Amino acid sequence: MLFKVLIEKEWLGFGHKFGHRIGHGIDKHNDNDRSPVFLQFIDCVWQVTNQFPQSFEFNEYFLTFVLDHLYSCLFGTFLYNSEKERRQAGVSSRTQSLWSFVNHNKEMFLNPLYNDGDLEPPGQGGAAARVLFPETSVRYMRLWTGYYCRWNPRMRPQDTVKHRQSQLLAIKDQLRSKVEHLRKELEGRRKSKDELALGPGGSGASAAGIVAGVGPPHPTMIKYDTVNI
Repeated sequence: MLFKVLIEKEWLGFGHKFGHRIGHGIDKHNDNDRSPVFLQFIDCVWQVTNQFPQSFEFNEYFLTFVLDHLYSCLFGTFLYNSEKERRQAGVSSRTQSLWSFVNHNKEMFLNPLYNDGDLEPPGQGGAAARVLFPETSVRYMRLWTGYYCRWNPRMRPQDTVKHRQSQLLAIKDQLRSKVEHLRKELEGRRKSKDELALGPGGSGASAAGIVAGVGPPHPTMIKYDTVNI
């Protein structure tokens, strides 16, 4: 998932002060440096995924998982304020990366509705297909109940949704394998049809030439041509 690269480059590598903005290990809750900027960014991402559910490889659980461990400090990914501080503290050797867990449990975070067929190579309409234009009007904004209200069982039964997503992923894999099998079978039938049309010794080409008027003339045509009237 390239979304991890975006976070690493634009937030972690660029020097977002996660330590000050989140307040890891600091008791000053009224600190002016506290700010939920990253939370707002993830919320915006969810709003876009809500408008384009087939355009993102990751699911909603991936976004909530990232935010949960933004505050939990179970992983060293979001600790400290910069790459320099993380290197000085030896974060890479003393803690585990959040992305390592995600890579080892990728099935948990995949979107069953994701359609990778939209990602065509440039020059074939792919450049236009990769651009998303979300609606930015307030009336299109939704409350992210999957994150803010997930502990309220009346709002959203999370276990049922996660179970349903795993079922959809399994069905999607089955359909993909079936489509691949049918594609190979169709290619095999086309090859057999082409070989049948050619026939032994290239007779198919001769027949095609006669139909087009290129092959040798018919004996009857020769006989009529040589008759003296």
